[in-house]
Amino acid sequence: MQSTLSGRGGAILASGLVLAIAGTFLAYGNALRKGPDFQGSVLHAAFNSANGLHAGANVDLAGVPVGRVVSITLDPRTQMADVAFTVDQRLHLPVDTAVGIGAPTMTADNALQIQPGHSRTTLSSEGKITDTQDQLSLEQQVSNYIFGGGKLGQ
Repeated sequence: MQSTLSGRGGAILASGLVLAIAGTFLAYGNALRKGPDFQGSVLHAAFNSANGLHAGANVDLAGVPVGRVVSITLDPRTQMADVAFTVDQRLHLPVDTAVGIGAPTMTADNALQIQPGHSRTTLSSEGKITDTQDQLSLEQQVSNYIFGGGKLGQ
């Protein structure tokens, strides 16, 4: 009888340990997925197509995450995708800044990629960027490579 109780106690202890470890991995995975919390300015960009981009995606500048995509909505007036995103409040982007949708590697998620302009005037919070580059589909990239002299991504 006593060996049955100690066996049951060990099973309960082991089960509790497994649940604690699983909870830790779940919290860690959620923190990795969410990434750092960027406090900063909200900007908007108008795209013909925001295909492949999702809320929560990184906003990168020179390959460094500097913000997050907040939302993607359809502007009923222009029939274009309005992408709202945050950028680090320490960044002061020129008004002629361009943004594009792309992935840094073949297996990475798409990100909003910022190419800063050269103007001395900077975007204000809630400013809109109209110089945008939609992501090319894989079929279009292959076609460009085959028929465009081997220049991928153009």
